[in-house]
Amino acid sequence: MPDTFSKKRPSIGTICEHEEGRTSYSTQETYEGYLKKWIVPRWGSYQLGDVKAVQVEQWLKTLPLARGSKAKIRNIMSALYSHAIRWEWTDKNPITQVRQSAKRSNIPTVLSVEEIRRLFSCIKEPCRTAVILDAVSGLRVGELLGLKWQDVNFEQLELNVTRSVSRQVVTPCKTEVSRKSIPMNPEIAEMLFRWRMEAPYKEPGDWIFASPHKAGIQPYWPG
Repeated sequence: MPDTFSKKRPSIGTICEHEEGRTSYSTQETYEGYLKKWIVPRWGSYQLGDVKAVQVEQWLKTLPLARGSKAKIRNIMSALYSHAIRWEWTDKNPITQVRQSAKRSNIPTVLSVEEIRRLFSCIKEPCRTAVILDAVSGLRVGELLGLKWQDVNFEQLELNVTRSVSRQVVTPCKTEVSRKSIPMNPEIAEMLFRWRMEAPYKEPGDWIFASPHKAGIQPYWPG
């Protein structure tokens, strides 16, 4: 898919600009993971016209995955066929007839206030500040890890969200809605200020949650 995928992985810690019509780096990584692990091993030897909706539906039922992950696979396969139609390699998309619910099969566990307090008390910095900030702001993980100290306006009590991080590759936020200022209450601002006083990297251009392994020049990434 050369018109939507890039073969070259951006350098770690550098900003990768989003190109018009091209999927984001994080989306490319997700697609590639599903393709290599699930789709290609099962369907890689098939001709485009040989893949049948019922076969795909039955196969999805056998996968040891959550419904949401199965729906993701179905959607990726459908995107592949849409791409093939655009390039006139086929004239139909059988995946549009594949039925696969993305509805959760289990009700999520909701923590009580006391359980949340005990959880926070067990987490060490900087993860404690990161978890609390994420919980109250609703930021995506990539947006949270993409924050720098220059993005925090302590006087106006605002966070300016302008970039995102995926596997230590930095990209601008996908949409205008994501590139926004979000309010902070005074307690959160005080928590961030305390972490800045303790943090080894506290200059305006430093990452709020910097990698401890790369002298602060890279944003933190779990794992």
